[in-house]
Amino acid sequence: MKRRNFRHILRGITIIVVFTAVAAAIVMLLWNALIPSIIGWSSINFWQAAGLLILCRILFKGFGHHHPLGNFLHNKEHMEMHEKMQHMTRDEKRAYIRSRMARFHEQEENE
Repeated sequence: MKRRNFRHILRGITIIVVFTAVAAAIVMLLWNALIPSIIGWSSINFWQAAGLLILCRILFKGFGHHHPLGNFLHNKEHMEMHEKMQHMTRDEKRAYIRSRMARFHEQEENE
């Protein structure tokens, strides 16, 4: 019976490790495909992507759980921003995103 429990635990650990490695690879590929061309930030490697996953787990308490930011896509401000950006060129979008990020950081510093 103990041998069966050990196999069950080992299988569970293996699944978690494989899932985490695949998720980190997907994050790395998506980041490297999107972020450098959209915002101009640098590419990341596998371990940095794994670190991002851990950071997300700490900040947002995991994937698939309910979080107050879950309704963000239905937020009126987000919809307005999407409509503004729909007809912008790539450079205009990049400048707009950077200006929004700068305003957000200024608001954080003032609080």
